[in-house]
Amino acid sequence: MFRAGEPKWDQSTMSGRLKHFLKQVDLRYLFYSHSKLEDCTKMIEEHQQGCTKYSNKELWNAQYAVFGRIHPDTKEAVPLPFSMTGFSPANIPICALMIMPGTSPLVASFYQVANQTMNAGFNYCNRNASKETTTTQMVGGYVGAVTLALTVAATLRKAITNNPRLSAPMKRTLATFLPFPAVVSASVCNIVLMRNGEFFNGVEVFNEDGTSAGVSHKAARNAIFTTALTRIVMPTPIFFLPPAGIAILERTTSIFKKFPKTRIPITVALSTLGLYLGIPLAVACFPQTSILAVDKLEPTCNPTGSFVYYNKGL
Repeated sequence: MFRAGEPKWDQSTMSGRLKHFLKQVDLRYLFYSHSKLEDCTKMIEEHQQGCTKYSNKELWNAQYAVFGRIHPDTKEAVPLPFSMTGFSPANIPICALMIMPGTSPLVASFYQVANQTMNAGFNYCNRNASKETTTTQMVGGYVGAVTLALTVAATLRKAITNNPRLSAPMKRTLATFLPFPAVVSASVCNIVLMRNGEFFNGVEVFNEDGTSAGVSHKAARNAIFTTALTRIVMPTPIFFLPPAGIAILERTTSIFKKFPKTRIPITVALSTLGLYLGIPLAVACFPQTSILAVDKLEPTCNPTGSFVYYNKGL
């Protein structure tokens, strides 16, 4: 049965959250115009007012288009490349090129900047927006994340290249996985820096009936911390699936000997699969609507029950 504003699947379980976010990356929602999204919102509102002309399937489809493209706090459309629906396809060329073998350090640095720019946009556009982040905080977070990504990548590349105990094949193998630790460390930093406005300003927390219980810095810190943990999970399939898949194909088939040009499209296909697995899997690690016990709240908050609720962000 359709429930307005609620996920279709149980969000207390990992499988329920995974289904919830996999539905949001449905490629069909990429082609929904602003007017179409407005129609989806209107359809849900009409249902809440007692309209019965829409089927459950139509209502769930409309609601998940809204979940995937509309920010839950601002109720405004998230820019398509930074929305839950659009983030995976927007990242396909960046991630595929980043893990291509033989990439020069300069070109690899460019891909790191591009990757962290996309991450910064996603983190900012999907933050808890109950309190505004200043331009200074946003720019500072972006610069810090990009700088860390470049620093980690350059340091690891130098350590691998200058290590005399590593054979040439081993250096090439390690170089293939080099972007992963750089992306993980920078992505965690990206979350902390891009959402530092929440850390300093706090986020609004709500009672079970939806009324405001005040602003909490502790809820903000929990939101940032749990979201940062998901950035360790997110790139894992993206960076390990393609090299592992290519290695298996090299050992078990002669496809690359017979058709050497297939390496690039296969790498892109595996990167795409990694994106569509990694992103929903990561954001499903913790409920988006998180809970905090009232005994952990600041005295300035005014809860009416035993728990308060807040938007963790993605």
